[in-house]
Amino acid sequence: MASQTDRHASSTGQALTGGAWLDVHFAAARPEYEVQLRAVGIQPGWRVLDAACGSGSFLPWLAELVGPTGSLAALDLAPENVALVERLAEWALPCAVEAQLGNVLALPYPDDAFDAVWFANTSQYLTDAELATALAEFRRVVRPGGLVAVKETDPTAYRVEPAQPGLILRYSQAAAKAGNVQVIGTLRAPALPRWLRVSGLTDVWRRSTLIERVAPHSPVVNAWLGGLFTYCGTLAANLELPPDDREFWGRMRDSAARERFLSDPECWFIEMNVLTVGMVPSGTEASA
Repeated sequence: MASQTDRHASSTGQALTGGAWLDVHFAAARPEYEVQLRAVGIQPGWRVLDAACGSGSFLPWLAELVGPTGSLAALDLAPENVALVERLAEWALPCAVEAQLGNVLALPYPDDAFDAVWFANTSQYLTDAELATALAEFRRVVRPGGLVAVKETDPTAYRVEPAQPGLILRYSQAAAKAGNVQVIGTLRAPALPRWLRVSGLTDVWRRSTLIERVAPHSPVVNAWLGGLFTYCGTLAANLELPPDDREFWGRMRDSAARERFLSDPECWFIEMNVLTVGMVPSGTEASA
């Protein structure tokens, strides 16, 4: 079993939710993440909830979008992540930000409290029933005409070179078969538009963004990929995988072999992210 360090977990026990890991991942994917957030349609003067905010990396961009007449609320399940967000007092953001401990399955806010919800890379931790509950909560706390934006990674489009085609997809399918809720949640990403429509949201749209990194990698990309491959390689030891895949993931468990792979001039990595946005209907649309 992967250690707490290899899993990059927060105090919640959820893998890849620790503040240090989130900061590295965000830094490695910063250009694409900014494009996705700015595509949502958040307007100046809005009040926006960053649900499951992690270490708060999206908050400066959100603050820029809503401006001095807007405001932000940041919610996370891990107390240490909420504490990290409180460092924002030192960032001189243009609007007020309040950080709070809480669960997306029971949001501690009144109805119609926000103009939009931003929910990034966290639907993967929810079961189907929990995702339905979270979407219902987002719809409840967003005013009619407001937006719910869900961003999630899509492992069906991942690619790693030099490795056998389909490596990540086979890993994901094997992990899902073994009951890994997080991986099952990522495999659900392409279907998120249907989930938003079923929750009652309207005008649902989707946009996929490719995050491509080619050697030679920057130090932050090396740290991101090294951490990701270590985590996946450790979990892969207990999965039903083809021999070539097992050999690859076995190498990723060895630090020297992993560094050689990352420094290979042919090393190429693609991660796909899916942004899905829906609108809370007005009273007339809701009753239609």
